[in-house]
Amino acid sequence: MTIAQISFFVLILVLGSVTTKQCGPSVKPPYGCRCMKYSKLYVTIRCKNQGDKTPFSTIPHMPNNTDQLIIEGFRFANLTKDIFKNLSSLSSLHRLSLRDNNIINISRDALSELKHLQGLEISYEIQVSRREISEMLSNISGNLSSLKFSHNAWDEPPKFFGLRDAPIQKLTLSHNYFRFLDGHWITDLTKLRKLDVSFNGITDIRHLSGLENITNLFLIGNWFKEFPKFCNFTLQKLTSLHFQYNKLTEFKPTYFQCLPNLQDLYLNGHAIRKLYNNTFSNLTSLRKLYIQRLAGQLFHIEPEAFKSNSLQRLIFTNNGFFFRNSSKEPSFEIFKYCPNLTVLNISSNNLELKENEFITMIKPLNKLKKLGIRTTGLAYLPRNLTRHLPMLRKLDASDNYLNGSWDGNSVFGNIPSLQYLDLSDNSIERITEHNFPLTLLNGIKDNGLDLSYNKLSCNCDDVLWFYNWMHANKKKLAHIGNITCRPNLPLHTSTRNLFYLTIKELCPMNPAVFIAIVSSGTALLVIFITLGTLYKLRWHIRHWLYVIKYKNKGYEIIPDDPDFKYDVFLVYADEDTKFIFDIVVPYLEGKGYSLCVRCRDFEIGKLYCDNIVDNMNLSRRILLILSNNFAKSKWCEFQMNFAYNRCLDEKINNIIVAVWEEISYKYLSNTLKVLLTSYDYALWSKSDATGRSLFWGKILRKLQFQSDDTECANGLLGVLQ
Repeated sequence: MTIAQISFFVLILVLGSVTTKQCGPSVKPPYGCRCMKYSKLYVTIRCKNQGDKTPFSTIPHMPNNTDQLIIEGFRFANLTKDIFKNLSSLSSLHRLSLRDNNIINISRDALSELKHLQGLEISYEIQVSRREISEMLSNISGNLSSLKFSHNAWDEPPKFFGLRDAPIQKLTLSHNYFRFLDGHWITDLTKLRKLDVSFNGITDIRHLSGLENITNLFLIGNWFKEFPKFCNFTLQKLTSLHFQYNKLTEFKPTYFQCLPNLQDLYLNGHAIRKLYNNTFSNLTSLRKLYIQRLAGQLFHIEPEAFKSNSLQRLIFTNNGFFFRNSSKEPSFEIFKYCPNLTVLNISSNNLELKENEFITMIKPLNKLKKLGIRTTGLAYLPRNLTRHLPMLRKLDASDNYLNGSWDGNSVFGNIPSLQYLDLSDNSIERITEHNFPLTLLNGIKDNGLDLSYNKLSCNCDDVLWFYNWMHANKKKLAHIGNITCRPNLPLHTSTRNLFYLTIKELCPMNPAVFIAIVSSGTALLVIFITLGTLYKLRWHIRHWLYVIKYKNKGYEIIPDDPDFKYDVFLVYADEDTKFIFDIVVPYLEGKGYSLCVRCRDFEIGKLYCDNIVDNMNLSRRILLILSNNFAKSKWCEFQMNFAYNRCLDEKINNIIVAVWEEISYKYLSNTLKVLLTSYDYALWSKSDATGRSLFWGKILRKLQFQSDDTECANGLLGVLQ
């Protein structure tokens, strides 16, 4: 035994002999562990291998208020009872998670002394024996109510014959390699209520005879091309079905039969093109329906598609659907047959309806309490909105083209019911009693009014009334630090925080004094003002240069090509996922483009590099989202080089370059230097609306047209030589 091993063993003995205390700010857990998720009585502790050569021989004593213990990254090849002996007297320990510990063998009595255990997870263990897990489960606490076996590369789960009398209510078997679901697997779990077999690649359900008591079924991210034939089984107790991101191409009304008690149905992420009449009419208990992110494929909804007397919540967002008035695609009656809807969200679609047409569409929803119409291209608030929706409590009309020109009393009524109103990210220039009457504002709850990121004027006459109101009612305003105004100066693009302006700044007593001071400034001051103005106009200058550059270039509309499945293949770093899903994906899919996003659209079980090559070949354009994280990623470099090779082979410039953040010089490769010096890239601005507009304008222009030059090929030659 080495000196390091002896020292570590002595450390474990010392830790084990010390009387445990409650984990808190002044009490630290054992080495390699840290306290997480404090509550009033209990705490979660996570122990992760820090790369020590000598692993735990036993798990040391833990604080006596430990509710959940997570053991991750150690090398417990043989999991025995002795490893957990220091936890046997810990009555507060209710949940144990073992993740990626290289477990090979588990003894029958390994967890037998953990008498108070209620939840157990064994995940990321590809070598563990399912037979030994089954035997171990036969000798575990009778209080066990939750089991999780995830990322174990199993083609079927272990046997649960020893848990027939256990109160197991939740079983998670996600991220394995099941190709079918067999209800016989869980017949011994008679009290099971929630079953999660998401992300397994399941294509079929062979038997559901063991699922009679299931209330919540999760089938997310599998490979179903047909909806399961639930009529072949008895699932009378099923109340919630999660069927997102499978391979369905249509929702047939016959699919949704034989589920009389289903209340919540999730159908996001399917590439369907049409919704038929009475699709959900057979679901007589349906309360919540989620249909989101349909990849921009949906083009028609029949008038009675959502017909349901029981439906209360309909979330139909990020589908790029066009609500319009035409003989072939009328939208007036889409919600006519949903009389009990209380929540409707149709954000990130396209409302191409006139004011009276929009009112006709929502008029039947007189029980509606929440309405979401964010990012729908809306340029008006319809008159008599609250008169037709008398119970409306929350309205989200953010990120549209509203300019504040409506008559507030006409839109909101004299006794409005609204308590929460989100009008952020619009183009409102003036806020007065005319468009925001006091009858509306008096009913708003705390943090209930969001007017951030608009285009308010700093002119005293335009904003003084609202300035006084916001200081008297600041608790009612959400994101008050982002309510800004623009000074009324020629070509002035900077903004100021309205709340923190003084009354003298907002309404100066003698403007002539200010003009005299500016006009009598020195030459040095003039230079600084000129430089500052050029900096503030940098986006306009970029825009002018961009227009001049392409003014004399011919554009050719890219023809429809059935060989392409996607309009855009996104290349980005994992660390930039929030920007991708919060901004890029909603915006472009909202514009009707179909995107290939690897964490959503890649085929499960397929080699990662094959997924990249195949999906890139199925995409019309490749959009590179450059950042420091991108520059450091080898996978991003692989995708960028493959895109270049495709560009060379096809002699078509199909690469679009977008810079999410300025890239440090030390991360620049030769290829990135060529991209940033040879390409006309789109540069994101986090603080300037004009910059963001130019960013999207360039990307949309590139998506819609192709140029005659071959800058891709010419730029690459210098890198390859």
